[in-house]
Amino acid sequence: MIRHSRFPLFFLALACLCPALGQTAPAEEDPVVFVLEGKPWRKSEWEAMIRALPPEVGQNFQLNREAFLKQYALVLRLAQLAEKDGVPAREPHRTRLEYNRLVYLAQAETEVAAMKIRVTSEEQQKYFDNHKDDWARAQVKVIYISFNDNPLPAAGPKAKRPRTSAEAEKLARDVTARARAGADFAELARKFSDDEETRAKGGDYRPLKPNDSNLPPAIRTAVFSLRPGQVSDPVRQTGGFWIFRLTDFVTPSFEEVRSEVYQAVREAKFKEWIEGVQKSLQIDVKDPQYIPSSSPKQ
Repeated sequence: MIRHSRFPLFFLALACLCPALGQTAPAEEDPVVFVLEGKPWRKSEWEAMIRALPPEVGQNFQLNREAFLKQYALVLRLAQLAEKDGVPAREPHRTRLEYNRLVYLAQAETEVAAMKIRVTSEEQQKYFDNHKDDWARAQVKVIYISFNDNPLPAAGPKAKRPRTSAEAEKLARDVTARARAGADFAELARKFSDDEETRAKGGDYRPLKPNDSNLPPAIRTAVFSLRPGQVSDPVRQTGGFWIFRLTDFVTPSFEEVRSEVYQAVREAKFKEWIEGVQKSLQIDVKDPQYIPSSSPKQ
């Protein structure tokens, strides 16, 4: 997000092309706030235009209104000069302008289509019933064994030296063996884990979802291949090894995840719509050597 006065020319150029939107209040209630290149701008006209543009444009305007106005005026003047010089009719500018127009309209149409999607309560319940595994949560406990192979110089002779990755792996495998042999996992977490938050809770960690895109693949594989009561092998990640014990799989009720189900149904409907559009495309390749097919051969 841009936080200073050098605003993207792209968004400002859009502003040059965008007419003022909305109803105009009476002149005494809606004063002219500035005159730009000879055109008076009333407050309602300007703010309606700002609202119609991407949010970052409005944020930049609010951060420094004077700087924004000067940049807008510069872009407007340059655009006018370009029109006067016939730039829109010359290549490659004509083609680029048309391409940008198509891209913008395509994006706008996807937004319009998404707004039209309606989801009924019956559709939500049916989707939840057919995809219950997607909402299952893994209740886990964790132990985190940290390491640092490139530590900074010790602050003093008595400063604790961090483990190397080799030392951490050896300790992690030892802790895993103890847990699998029947040692209390919560006590092992309190004694060995370097993650302060979970250590204080005996290793209790937030519920994990199988479709959580923020979950590293190695951890997802380790956790969701366990059965309740089992302990994973140490999973190496940047800076440490994670050990997981699966406590249970819990499927929440429909009411608990209603909003997530609603969004999932919307996304499924949108995907169906866009795939339908893609299937209707008319593309007839006349020269397969120039446009080779990337589809696998049957």
